[in-house]
Amino acid sequence: MIGHRNDRQHGKVYTALRRRGLKVLALAERLRVRLLPGWERVSGAVAKHPVSPLFYAVLAVTVVGAMVINGMYTPAYALTVDGVEVGVVASEDDVDTMVAHLEMRASSLLGEEYSYGSDIELTPILTDEISDMNQMEELMFASAGALTEAYAIAVDGAELGYAATEAELTALLDRVAEPYLTDDTLSFDFVEDVVIYPVELPSNTVFCLDDLYDTLTACTVEEARYEVQKGDTFNQIAYALEMSPQDLSLLNPDVTPAKIWVGQELIIQQAVPFLSVRTYTNETYESVLASPIEYIETPNLYVGNTSVKEQGKDGLALLNADVIYVNGFEVGREVLETHIIEEPSITYVYTGTTPRPKTASNGYYKWPVSGRVTSGYGWRTLFGSRDFHLGIDIGCAYGTTVKASDGGKVTYAGWKGSYGKLVIITHDDGSKTYYAHNSQILVNVGDRVYQGQPISKVGLTGTTTGPHLHFEIRINGRTVNPLNYL
Repeated sequence: MIGHRNDRQHGKVYTALRRRGLKVLALAERLRVRLLPGWERVSGAVAKHPVSPLFYAVLAVTVVGAMVINGMYTPAYALTVDGVEVGVVASEDDVDTMVAHLEMRASSLLGEEYSYGSDIELTPILTDEISDMNQMEELMFASAGALTEAYAIAVDGAELGYAATEAELTALLDRVAEPYLTDDTLSFDFVEDVVIYPVELPSNTVFCLDDLYDTLTACTVEEARYEVQKGDTFNQIAYALEMSPQDLSLLNPDVTPAKIWVGQELIIQQAVPFLSVRTYTNETYESVLASPIEYIETPNLYVGNTSVKEQGKDGLALLNADVIYVNGFEVGREVLETHIIEEPSITYVYTGTTPRPKTASNGYYKWPVSGRVTSGYGWRTLFGSRDFHLGIDIGCAYGTTVKASDGGKVTYAGWKGSYGKLVIITHDDGSKTYYAHNSQILVNVGDRVYQGQPISKVGLTGTTTGPHLHFEIRINGRTVNPLNYL
């Protein structure tokens, strides 16, 4: 079996050699025909000087092999840069072209003249394949040193700046968050999408982390404050700023709305940094437990009105909660545990069941007439002397109808010194409104009037320089600026 297999192998080798020999003979024949004149001269010389047939065979094979190789391969150069093989070029001019191009690219990238200084070697070779010049140029450009590896930071997809290392940018973010961290802080992140990733930059790039920090912490809206004035209320300040009392409370968490004082500063606009820091904390603290209210119905009060029968006491509890802040302001709280220190007691409150009449007070004041305020509340000079104006003067035409600023009971209707013809309405909460200088009074003492009901006509009675309505609001017996209540 082995002998037969060897015979078959020998037969295959013989067949392959025979075919290759036939190809060589055919090629030699074609060369003989092409080179016949020269061949004949060689033959004549050989006839005169005969040599061994083996020489002719070797010569023929050599000539044929050289011509075959010359037809299959072309002269070229192996290109190495700093000892690293880059590829194969057809000529030295190709290398010059690539170097000139990459120098131009590097100069444009760096913003300054660049000269390629790597060690270039060219080795002559025969090859059937020339390397792609674009690929070789990219390999050379990568080793040129025009680019350097760095790291970029982006916020909501906008690339803002760079640093030499990822650690530097991570430390910068820690620096941005640091002002908002407390002993209770468990972790933090950012409201915006913040990403750090590797980039390639010009090698002459200068990194400035302080400028990047200023960008991340710059405020898009500056903080603003308001100083409480005499007559201000928390709700009035909020509405005047076109915001809700709840929003104003969020900006001033330490302020009790019912207990603001003149000169107190309220934050009315909060500064918002470019990058908002969100912190997660766990806090343990004491909290007041409000006295629960139990209502008792009574016909002695109008519907909607209440009166305390017995005031209870607030309790105290120790709470543990997870709290979330954004830029130092609370945005979420989840109470995990509650430990009662002192139980609260119940507050009993009467609530009215009697339907509210039309003439009942609503608890707020409307303008009694339409017009321009010609004299405000406070100190003024009139007829050459300085006096304190107890209300406001509203200029309007003689005979204009005056309406009740709020519902209540008429407690004065008649002439009263410099007021001239005067109407006084006492409201359900004890406050009073004054309407002076009338030409005509339309109500009587003891009448119940509703908000907006006509009560008099504008006139010139009393001490006045022209037709107008003098209007006052008195609370607890003292005048206040009506403009803070209308």
